[in-house]
Amino acid sequence: MIGWAEVISAQSFIYVRDHENKEVSGAHVFLTPLDNSKSVYEITDYSGKIKNTVSSRARIQISFIGFQNMIDTISSGQDFTFQLEPDPGELNEYTVTSNAVPTRIQESVYKIRVIDRARIDGQGAQNLRDLLTNDLNIQLSQDAVLGSNIKMQGVGGENVKIMVDGVPLIGRLDGNIDLSQINLNNVEKIEIIEGSTSTIYGSNAMGGVINIITKKNQHHNLEGNTKFYYETVGTYNVDARVGWQFKKNFLQMSGGRYFFDGFNTTDSIKRLMLWKPKEQYFGEVQYNRSLGKLNLRYSGNIFHELLESKGTPEAPFYVTAVDQWFRTIRSTHGLFLTGYLAKNHHLDLTLSYSFYERRRQTFRKDLVTLDQLLTDENIDVFNQVMSRGIYNFNKPGSRLSIQAGYEVNYETAQGLRIENQFQEMADLALFAAAEIKPVGIWSIKPAVRFGYQSKFDMPVIPSIHTRLSPHKNLDLRLSYSRGFRAPTLKELYFLFVDVNHNVYGNTKLQAENGGNINGSITYTNKKIKNIEFGFSAGGFYNDVQNQIRLIAVSITPDSNIYRYENIDRFQSVGAQATLNFSWRNLFLGVGATYTGVINSISDSAIGTNDYKFYPEIQTNASYNFKKWQGKLNVFFKYTGAQPFLYTEYDETLQENMIREGEVAEFGTMDISYIQTLFKNKLQIAVYGKNLLNITNISQTGANTGGVHSSGSSVLPTMCGRTFGVSVAYNFIVSKK
Repeated sequence: MIGWAEVISAQSFIYVRDHENKEVSGAHVFLTPLDNSKSVYEITDYSGKIKNTVSSRARIQISFIGFQNMIDTISSGQDFTFQLEPDPGELNEYTVTSNAVPTRIQESVYKIRVIDRARIDGQGAQNLRDLLTNDLNIQLSQDAVLGSNIKMQGVGGENVKIMVDGVPLIGRLDGNIDLSQINLNNVEKIEIIEGSTSTIYGSNAMGGVINIITKKNQHHNLEGNTKFYYETVGTYNVDARVGWQFKKNFLQMSGGRYFFDGFNTTDSIKRLMLWKPKEQYFGEVQYNRSLGKLNLRYSGNIFHELLESKGTPEAPFYVTAVDQWFRTIRSTHGLFLTGYLAKNHHLDLTLSYSFYERRRQTFRKDLVTLDQLLTDENIDVFNQVMSRGIYNFNKPGSRLSIQAGYEVNYETAQGLRIENQFQEMADLALFAAAEIKPVGIWSIKPAVRFGYQSKFDMPVIPSIHTRLSPHKNLDLRLSYSRGFRAPTLKELYFLFVDVNHNVYGNTKLQAENGGNINGSITYTNKKIKNIEFGFSAGGFYNDVQNQIRLIAVSITPDSNIYRYENIDRFQSVGAQATLNFSWRNLFLGVGATYTGVINSISDSAIGTNDYKFYPEIQTNASYNFKKWQGKLNVFFKYTGAQPFLYTEYDETLQENMIREGEVAEFGTMDISYIQTLFKNKLQIAVYGKNLLNITNISQTGANTGGVHSSGSSVLPTMCGRTFGVSVAYNFIVSKK
């Protein structure tokens, strides 16, 4: 026993603490002996320590996400304690979307775009739609009831996968998640990968992924904030967050209420709103527990929205009207286990359950007494259980790293508007990838996915990505990825009919198959005296067979009629270039894209089967008034005329034919000023949004004369010029 005690007492340790002297679990420690003997790589345990195993003097390097890297020297047989200094900007240099293991964005074989919290606040973005309005290669459209939707690289609908911390959101009504339902109050950053990522993320990811990453840690024992936002268009928002970190635990709660009065471009009938009034409530709770080198996290959230669609007063006395209420409930619960099983062996496990309910209620309202009678009600319920596991073996300095994983999805749909009132779908997939470094500057990552789909045959889905870094600031990337997407339960079996819409499912739909090529060259920020600059340029090509589209059968002021259809082939091709420049307190970013799309339908289709090109131009600028802690931001984007599909009845052929029309060009411009006071505890911001006063833009059908002339209509796009103000208060309590 005495001998064992002597061994224990002879051990020495290296302790890693943060700036508040709290243990840092999961920090990466590299020990390089100065006598050129073998290097050592360790990860700190739950108490923030590793054994000091060096036999002589050694160089130590410590790194951890959110903190500045630290380099020093140590000797053998002694205890050492090192404190890391926070570096909030460092968080945005890492990605988890592409690899599960936190990886520097510059070192990833994927081309990743990050939107940080500063950009979110600078735009005054209240939801994901507000934020992405200014992004290149992303086009948004709006429906009064179904909400906003997205296209990326010309590819849209179900082909863009939207996730929160890796968990896919459910509740697509027109092939898209309503982006205005995704609030950003607790978001740390957003990672975007353009192009097919079906090998890792499966169906719905043929056009790319948007991963919303929430705040999961903090540097103080108790942190929180509350924010009030008002906009002249009739927006009144309030939200709050509080987080408590104690020992190996982290508990966080957030929530809020967002209210929109509704907006109309005319004043003819006050109760008729083109942009419908809506009220949203949301809440979230997270609990993290450190388990040595692993972290266990639970996340649960709920969202409720009430949207009111008020009808026209009825003749002859105009004292009654038919109103409709649309209630949306979305809730997601997830368990996450991440961290290192052993040195170099990383595990990421996710298990989630998602619930979505869409309730439509129809009322006959007495406009004199304001009494209302419920005359009809429809409830549609969707459930999804998902599990994904990813194992990574990644040894620093090795020429080979390995990734393997699985994904299971099971989804159900039930309701009166679902065929047979109940449908289900399941898929199971396995995937694997290996990143090979033939030489230090070159990485190649082949990957493959295969599996089972309960309603459609799932093909083998391969991909290959490569990255070449001939200089520390220069990266060249090239990738080819296949993609597959099975029609969703909504596209197959859903029937959505109300006073404003008719959306029809189609049980004869075929699965989509496609391919994507992406290439880019990136020069990261180079600093010359007080000047920093960087640029990126690239191109893409998408080819999708049997693409499923929600085709507009007709669009009128009274009713929009849509049907899900396969088109023979969709192709998009484009080029993009961006330039960033900063000098002292001034930042300027300029970017442009030129995208062409082909909607190949049939030889008899009018206005199709040729590339239709449209440009986008983006400019972002900001200036920091460091002396008084203020920041001025300007955002501008121009989008050229784009093609869209619709159908019309051909009297010669005696059938409905799919046609191609054009959505007019438009531009948007926002400006903001943010002032922080009392050591960042109070933040006041003023916003000018849509200063070019865009409301509705025209969309024109193919005009060939006779029965093929469909005329034109308008597409609601934005709520016109508006101004806003926000007041946010942040508080911090640290243990003495």
